Amino acid sequence: MKSKNILIVEVKEQERKLLEYLIGQTHNFQSFDSYKEALVHLANQKPNLILISLQLTDLEPLSFLKKVRVVVDRSCLVVALSSTTDQTQAAFYKEQGFDDLISKPIRPKEFILKIQSLLAKQAEGEINTLERTDLAPVLNDEVYQQLLRLSSKKVILQLFSDFVQEGESLVQLLKMNPLVEPTAKILRMIHTIKGNSGTLGAEKIYAAAKQCESLGRLQKTVEFAESLHYLKAALLEFQEYLNNPSFYDV
Repeated sequence: MKSKNILIVEVKEQERKLLEYLIGQTHNFQSFDSYKEALVHLANQKPNLILISLQLTDLEPLSFLKKVRVVVDRSCLVVALSSTTDQTQAAFYKEQGFDDLISKPIRPKEFILKIQSLLAKQAEGEINTLERTDLAPVLNDEVYQQLLRLSSKKVILQLFSDFVQEGESLVQLLKMNPLVEPTAKILRMIHTIKGNSGTLGAEKIYAAAKQCESLGRLQKTVEFAESLHYLKAALLEFQEYLNNPSFYDV
């Protein structure tokens, strides 16, 4: 099963066809010969990795990178393809925000191993992020105390209650969507939960929602489904935390 999506941006047809052939053996891909066409594509679909030639002329490479980072987060790898082996240039582009630089002409075996290595590190980072979710507190007491200084306890508890209802609405929607596709509606709800959990200090929910939203926008369906389990568990844990009588004694 081809679970990763890679975007290829290369103006030279022969080199683009080689990249398509090598990538297509193990991953899904979309291919364009200009930066501008690639940006239009990115508005609707987020890949796991972007390969871009530095030789394209319709837009300056660093300008393209900045535009890419507006629509995709750091979990999407952006790798430059350059006809030079100058290590100084490689260091420069990495400093500017590219995740790596691969020299041309492409050597198939080395190229495939490089792509596999980059995607493996990416997957490891996603797993580590999910594991760190477990370490976050259910409720940040410092944030809670600050909220109490700004308003009455009754009002704050009502905010918590409304927030729990938001979580319940998401869980009910997921029950009606057994395929757990990252639809626009689900992503909007997760985004709202992420924002409100950050405001209320529900750090475990915030961490889970942030990761969930990121994977969903990148259309990583398998990883998105896994992250939803963390989010639903975090929502349930928060509800149980509020139902504990000792919480109201604070």
